[in-house]
Formats: sequence, structure tokens, C-alpha cells
Amino acid sequence: MGLAEDEVAEVQRLCENVLPKSKLVTCLSSLIRVDLHHTKSRQLTICIRFPQSYPSEKLLLEFKSKTMPDLFLERFLTICDSKLTEFTGRPQVMNILKFIDGYLSENPLCIVLDEIQNLRQMLPNANDLKLKQKTSTVSVAARGGQYFFTGKFTVPESYPAERVQWETFECNLPAPLVLFVNGQAKEIARQCVEAPLRKLKANETFHVKPSLQRTLGFIIAALQDFPNEKCPICLTCCLPACPTQIITQDDSDSFVVRMFCGHIYHQGCLKRYMSEPPFPEGGKLCPAPKKHPRSDRRANDLQYYEQLKTQQPEVVCGQRVTHDRWGLNNVKSAEAKWAHQQARIRELEEVIDFLQ
Repeated sequence: MGLAEDEVAEVQRLCENVLPKSKLVTCLSSLIRVDLHHTKSRQLTICIRFPQSYPSEKLLLEFKSKTMPDLFLERFLTICDSKLTEFTGRPQVMNILKFIDGYLSENPLCIVLDEIQNLRQMLPNANDLKLKQKTSTVSVAARGGQYFFTGKFTVPESYPAERVQWETFECNLPAPLVLFVNGQAKEIARQCVEAPLRKLKANETFHVKPSLQRTLGFIIAALQDFPNEKCPICLTCCLPACPTQIITQDDSDSFVVRMFCGHIYHQGCLKRYMSEPPFPEGGKLCPAPKKHPRSDRRANDLQYYEQLKTQQPEVVCGQRVTHDRWGLNNVKSAEAKWAHQQARIRELEEVIDFLQ
């Protein structure tokens, strides 16, 4: 064990000087333990043991971390074990410590590996999600038919305490849906790192949550679903198959509008539904055959979204439908308007009968 003892002495002398982000916890011939602290979320404990026939055999490594994903630790251990093959027959400890330290510095996205893996499973094409380690960015292309949302998302150094960020994006959905998807995605990211404004209950505490998967997962699911969503009134797809046929005139009956319950309607269909009886007390309810996973109240609740996948089709949305544009929120005013319209129709019919 002569070489091993020499290396123990070398680690004691060089470790914290060569690796400024390290702390030497234990340095014995039976065990070397080093803590690497790159950021609050990139903390790694390295345990090293010497095999009996060292250095002709590779060092025995073990990784521990309370902040880094288990998936990354498993894969990184395999990478390091392979790297040790290059050092067999000569001193290995400082070489492998330098390699580990350098790898963590050059691969800042290692802390989101499990989130990346889950997002890849949501995408039909692996090339729709790309990583750039140097800039700590994740580029995603979410698609649904011919519709798309592309953006470059930055994972900050203090992630997950700081939310995932993006400034520019491209999307060819109708303008109201673009505003919803991008705006709601930013709100989901914000809620992951900021406590609610309301006062928390006595037994309630706020915990920061990773925002990458929640944010991108919302965008991917929305893009995949929107092209197939049907108007609850006419039961035809709200969006044309070809994005170039999107109606942009907001006074057109085919213009797409979105309700707080999450369902989208043709404007003409919604206007007709809101202006015709019956007019129930408390207002009209959304007649869609199921609740929407991205209602404004539950859009950031991934568990709620998973639960709704198994809901029975006969379950009706049932959330109140309101639309300020036509002033039909009040039952009495809606009834009065309908009665006035019917009176006008009868008058016209009487005039036509008289003229004939």
C-alpha cells in the first residue's frame, strides 16, 4: 500500500488548493472523502477506497448528494469508472478528482437530467429537445400537427431556487392561444419559486419546486392538444389543420376564443350559445363533455392533468361561462335581450305576412 499512502499525503497537500470548491472531509488509506460544492444545487460527496491490488485495479468510487438527481449520479459514476481505466497502473486519486470537478463545471445541466429525461418521453422526436451545456440552455420544439412552439430556455446557476427563464420564442397558434401558452408557462415557472401572496395556513409551508419540467411539460401538452380540441357547441375542431388558414379577424364567427375553464370555442358558436335560452340562474355552464386540464385555476397542477386523463367522457365541464364582450353575464339582461330579439322577429314576420 506504499503508493496509496503516498497518494493520501498528496491529496492532503493538494486537494483544496487545486480544487478551490472542494472540502477534504476524510483522508485515510482506508477512505478518502471529498465534498464538492459548486453551487447550492450542485453539491457532491465523493467517497474513494483503494482496492487490494491498487494501482493495477481501479479505485472504488461512491457518490452521494442531497441535491443532484439519482439518475445523474448513476450515469456519472459509470462515466468516472470508465475514465479510471485511463489511470490504471499510476496514481489515480487526484486525476479522478480533477476530472469530476471539471465535469461538473462544464456540464451545468446535470442537475436537470431527470427532468430532461421525462420531457424527452413527452416528445415524439428526440431532436425536438436539445441541450447546450456551455450556455446552460435547453431548446425545445413542441408540436401538434402543423402547429409549433419553439424556444430556448435558460437554467440559471442557482436553479431550482431561481426559475427557468426565456425571452424569445416562436409560435404559430392563433394570437389568443399564443398569449395564453406563453403567459401561463411563465406563471407556472414563477409559482415554482415564489410563495403565494395569500397568507399560508398554520400547517402549510412553501417549498421551492424545480420549474423546468413543469414549464416545458405544460407547453408540450398544450401544443399537442390544441389542434384536436373541438368547439363544445358545433363539435368541430376549433383550429384549421393548416395554420395559414387561421382566422385573425376578431369579429369573425370563426375566430377562436378561450374561456377561463380552458375550453376553446368558435366565437359565433359561443355568441349564439350565450344569447339563446335557457338562461339558468347563476349563468350558463360550459357544455364541454369533460373538464379541461388547463383551466386557469389548475393549469400548473400536473397531478390534476394526469387525473383528468382517466375521467369518463360523460363528465361535463360545468364551469360557469362568461364573456364580457357581449354583456351576457347577467341572467335577467340575457333574458331581456332574447325576448327583445324574438319580438323583433315576430314583428318582421307580421310585416311579411301583411305584404303577402
